[in-house]
Amino acid sequence: MNKKTRLIILLFCVVCFLVIAPILVLYSMGYRLDFEKMEVVATGGIYVRTFPAAEQIIIDSNISEKPGLFSNSIFVQSLLPKNHTVSIKKDGYYDYFKTLPVQESEVTKLENVLLFKKNIQFEIIADKTQSPFDKLEKFIIKNNNLYYSSSPENANISADQKLVPILKNLAAFKTINNNIIWLGTDGFLYQSDLTGQTAQIQSNATKLVLKSLKIDKNGSYKIISDSQNIFLNNNGELLLLNTKTNSLDNFYTQVKDAKISPDGKNIVYFNDKEIRISLLSKQPETKKTLLYKSSENITDFVWLNNDYIIFVSGDKIIISEIDYRGNINAITLPQKTDKIFFNQQDNKLYILTGGTLLASEKLTP
Repeated sequence: MNKKTRLIILLFCVVCFLVIAPILVLYSMGYRLDFEKMEVVATGGIYVRTFPAAEQIIIDSNISEKPGLFSNSIFVQSLLPKNHTVSIKKDGYYDYFKTLPVQESEVTKLENVLLFKKNIQFEIIADKTQSPFDKLEKFIIKNNNLYYSSSPENANISADQKLVPILKNLAAFKTINNNIIWLGTDGFLYQSDLTGQTAQIQSNATKLVLKSLKIDKNGSYKIISDSQNIFLNNNGELLLLNTKTNSLDNFYTQVKDAKISPDGKNIVYFNDKEIRISLLSKQPETKKTLLYKSSENITDFVWLNNDYIIFVSGDKIIISEIDYRGNINAITLPQKTDKIFFNQQDNKLYILTGGTLLASEKLTP
């Protein structure tokens, strides 16, 4: 081999290195050629976690993954930045399907996916004392006054104390830890500490609004609150307390009821035909996303956990996720009812069907 040939080979190798090396570096950094756009783009990934562990998780009908023996999650990398389909399967359970967007250099998370059995078992509860529907609240309203109830929680409260009003002239109330928030018959919203003497609860109250509401003695009022946000259902108009202006601002109209998620991140509210959700932050967003639209009346609703709700439409029980990216996954149980209760302690769904109390097997881990 002469000197010229060796030089040509050397130059060829150098050119190949200069061409291939950047490609390999870009590839190792997660860059791929998007043949649809004919350009090099940074890829992303999808992380999926289910309870219980899935038997098969399919991405775009061609990438099939199976969680490990001691894992209920998968992580798929090197996905082009576009919409991808995720299909989750487990024998004996409802399939789960969702379309998710993947962005460049980001991981799209699909966490806390619950897989539900196709045949959820219910048992009859003969002992009516176990019924969550007959549980007495700690406080009751009589003639616009607040009293201790005969609940077992008040076993240390004397009979004489139960005859003395804790608060007077209120239309609705809500207790949170050691605080009570109430709507007075004068139309103002108040807050006070429950740990002091009964006589001081009303006198030490803080007025939360500057302007009063007009109170209808036949009206319907309900306070929905957690440690961060205070809502008032004012005869179907959902109002939000604005702590900056000390006013009750309109949040949504035609609301039957509303409930804040256990983690305080979302509020779900519904009327006869629709269920909507809004994200709660320091200032709740104005976006009201439709979760479900029904041809039958929606009569009841509870949180299953932070990511799922259970509601009654007509006489059907429906379990739905609140993740509204792409399609919303929901299942309908075969049981019929008009009243539901989910117990966060035993993770069971309780329903009343024709006077019969039924309890499901555990629905969450």
